Amino acid sequence: MTTRESQPEGRQPGRSFEDPTKPLGEALLERSGPSNSAAQEDFRTREAQAGARPNGVAERAIVIGVLRKMEELLAEGNLPKGEETPRRALELAAGRAGLTIEEYEALVRGDAELVALERQVLEAATGKVTA
Repeated sequence: MTTRESQPEGRQPGRSFEDPTKPLGEALLERSGPSNSAAQEDFRTREAQAGARPNGVAERAIVIGVLRKMEELLAEGNLPKGEETPRRALELAAGRAGLTIEEYEALVRGDAELVALERQVLEAATGKVTA
């Protein structure tokens, strides 16, 4: 199980890798454009709808919130007994944000910056040191 001690020097879960005084993903959100998801009737699955949205600031904020919560769950060891995996932490964190894991994955897919941030958070949470 991962503990806070496995985090890079001076960085706590949910904080930026570049500047630990800032929240995780803050710089990414600052560079994001506005969301353009008009409310319309859409009878496709929730996963298909999530994947069809452009990745504006709202969609990126949801993903970053899930990553922060996932990292916190892993760092605190606050997962069900026998389910202490990054995947399970991601599922629980997505659920707390009101997303299924498939919706979360659809939001991340196609956004290279979110994919890179997710990889960096997963590596840090599992104790691997990132560049």
